[in-house]
Amino acid sequence: MELTFSYKYANLLILLVGLIIILYLLSKHSAKKRVLRFGNFEVLEKVIGRKILGVGIVPIILRTIAFTLIVIAISDPVLIYGQYVANTDFVLAVDTSSSMLTPDYPPNRLEVAKEVAIDWVKELENTKIGIVTFAGKSYVKLQPTSETDTIVNKLKDISLEFPAGTAIGEALVTSTALLADSKKNRTVILITDGRNNVGVPVNDSIETLVSNHIRVIAIGIGSVENITITNITRPEGVNENATIAEFPDLDEATLQNIANKTRGLYFKILNKTSFEEAMKAGLEYKKSTIRPVTYLLLLACAVLLIEWALEITKYRALP
Repeated sequence: MELTFSYKYANLLILLVGLIIILYLLSKHSAKKRVLRFGNFEVLEKVIGRKILGVGIVPIILRTIAFTLIVIAISDPVLIYGQYVANTDFVLAVDTSSSMLTPDYPPNRLEVAKEVAIDWVKELENTKIGIVTFAGKSYVKLQPTSETDTIVNKLKDISLEFPAGTAIGEALVTSTALLADSKKNRTVILITDGRNNVGVPVNDSIETLVSNHIRVIAIGIGSVENITITNITRPEGVNENATIAEFPDLDEATLQNIANKTRGLYFKILNKTSFEEAMKAGLEYKKSTIRPVTYLLLLACAVLLIEWALEITKYRALP
């Protein structure tokens, strides 16, 4: 959020502030002259119950604030704020195979994907989002909805799934089915660290996507080489005897092909920041403006009323 305004009245503001200070000093000097007839100021102050010199600094500060607000109001102020918007419905297709527990992105790839996706969802308003997860087969976790809390809670619940494998093609077909009734643009955000090795061939899923006018933003996370990791920390309740696992490499060529054929985008993630940027690629950053002239003038009037009330009560000068 930012505030812009014209500086052509800056000299007027300086002049008004200077004039207020001069008037304050003159008023203070005048007040001193009015009480010169009294020989004991302390006795007089006890009698009237307040300071003799009634011109205080508080009304001057309030008056300065009020005139500053008026000058800003006539300087054509514009309040600019931006937010991400989407003229599309989404399905998040998240890889939940064992390789997503690799800790090269602390605490692991899956948790980072969930964190970034949750932050992304919270930035959107009135956008329908569905969730599909996949390992050796795909699962519908959430039908498209615009209820942010529901989406966030479903993302938090995502964890490692079985059977083993990476069914990218099947996940894309399932995502297409979720978007079938959408009247808006339709986008699948595919998050994976492997290659399709079970289920529907990727080429078949691409044909389904293209025929339904659905684009894919493919996000590749992880290594482009085969990886072997030990001592995987598995979710509670998942029983695995093996402490060593070997996973297939990230198939960038296939992900790029999916993105190209569906007129989407492909991103290879290097860190959490690049992950966040990739998620926002399907959004539009829209700037909105507000001209707060009326609010500033009303606020200036309120401040002047407070200043006037103090002048005739607490800071009233001795007659």
